[in-house]
Amino acid sequence: MESSLLTVPLIRDRETAQRERLERLIADEYRLVWRLLRRFGVPISAVDDATQQVFLVIAERLSEIKPESERAFAFGTALRVAQTLRRRAAREGGELVPEERMAQGPLPDELAGQRRACERLDRMLEQLPDELRSVFVLFELEGMTSPEIAALTGIALGTVASRLRRARGQFRSLVAAQPSGSRDEQS
Repeated sequence: MESSLLTVPLIRDRETAQRERLERLIADEYRLVWRLLRRFGVPISAVDDATQQVFLVIAERLSEIKPESERAFAFGTALRVAQTLRRRAAREGGELVPEERMAQGPLPDELAGQRRACERLDRMLEQLPDELRSVFVLFELEGMTSPEIAALTGIALGTVASRLRRARGQFRSLVAAQPSGSRDEQS
């Protein structure tokens, strides 16, 4: 009888610790996960739901995640959620169209120019293979170092450097192939 009474507080303490760990993880990584999903091709209209989906997966598997591996797990989950959403859209014959393209009403010129630049960047990122896109986004857009990317993605430092070099080359080619005054930007 006495041993069952002792386990109740222990279970509550573990549950409290797990809840606090999840809250801390959400507070620390929410913005990064949101940006990563966006850069991995999830449209703005779906990115909040996708972010929630990432943290639901984390909540379900939190007891399996090593405390020092939380960020890497969040990154991997975000990548898989984005890939799943893109595959689903392709299978259903739909396209993941960023909501910016469907905006109603006129925008100030400056905002319209920024919006076109973001859409252009998104289109170019969509053309990079996932393994190159993830390294490129983490380094160039998120400002992470190569060792941080290697730790986060679980790939060797040399592989990070190689993928980053290839991604930059492909990105430069995409930029060169698309003139800045293309038709979709003039409309």
